[in-house]
Amino acid sequence: MKPKGQLTVVGSIDITQFWPATKGRNSSDGDTIHLKVDPSTSFLFSKSPGAKPKPTTKFVGAYVIDHGTKRKAISAKNEIKIRLQGIDTPELHLPVISATKHPSKKNFKKEFRQPYGAGAANALHDHLTNLADPAGGTLLHATFVTRVDRPNNTIDSHGRFVGDVIVGTAAGMSINTWLVEQGWALPLFYDSMTDTEIQILVNAWKVGRKKSARPGKSLQKALQPFDPNRDVDNAQLPDGGKLNIPKIFRRQATFWIEVAGPLTPAEFVARINKGVKGKSDTAYPLDYFLANIDKLDPKKRIRMANKIGPQGQTLFKPEDLVFKEDPGTLFDAAGQKVTGW
Repeated sequence: MKPKGQLTVVGSIDITQFWPATKGRNSSDGDTIHLKVDPSTSFLFSKSPGAKPKPTTKFVGAYVIDHGTKRKAISAKNEIKIRLQGIDTPELHLPVISATKHPSKKNFKKEFRQPYGAGAANALHDHLTNLADPAGGTLLHATFVTRVDRPNNTIDSHGRFVGDVIVGTAAGMSINTWLVEQGWALPLFYDSMTDTEIQILVNAWKVGRKKSARPGKSLQKALQPFDPNRDVDNAQLPDGGKLNIPKIFRRQATFWIEVAGPLTPAEFVARINKGVKGKSDTAYPLDYFLANIDKLDPKKRIRMANKIGPQGQTLFKPEDLVFKEDPGTLFDAAGQKVTGW
């Protein structure tokens, strides 16, 4: 069922958060943004289209539990972390996330990087710099929007707000759409999105996938070898090369840390078929989702593993699947679940 409500958060982006203005693990990548907010006034909720937005403080003191760690919705710096909805840029600094590391890799602490991970972050940094007032310093006014009916729908399991960020006028193109249209980001759809939100990005991808020297042109059907030595600390430009869909790359990273040596295609296939704990990796085919968004049958979901070939080949395009959302559970400062506005 498509949500009727909308959460709007007004704030500002510090352009220096993005690589290469900030280097290493503290830098933001191409699809993650920290937005500075005023906890008491920045959050506005409209229960239906055309309804007057009303201030909400439901996120003040609220948090999710991410793999045993408490992640506050609003940080001590009065920032929210935003995962740009519907898109996926190549990884710039993917942390080691497996709970079952092989003994030979138990001390491995690098953050993995893909080709174009630095390029995408750099492109976003330059885009926002060009939009900023030269006399206004490094802060840029921005608006976060997401279509939701309940506070819990707003934040993912890692404590990130998920939606679109618009810079400039309310009628401006979202950063999400710009990244896809420019070919720096790939589509990554989830079933919490509306058909309109998905269709906008499908149309943008028709343009972006044709851009030369960008991720879309460099995607490979064959499984590319996992290189653990490519990390955020040695990122530099230009950083092109052949790459897997970022979602596949993240699974490779998880599997690589669990095996003794290199991750072979056979090992990758065996583990993707087994599945990843806590990740359903199931999805609706795009055409089915768009045609049946108000009456989706969960039995129509397919496993991503069924779209992987015997040698680890990716047998689907980034826009082909609408994945099952992995929502977080939002708790208030007293530890009670947040259920309404």
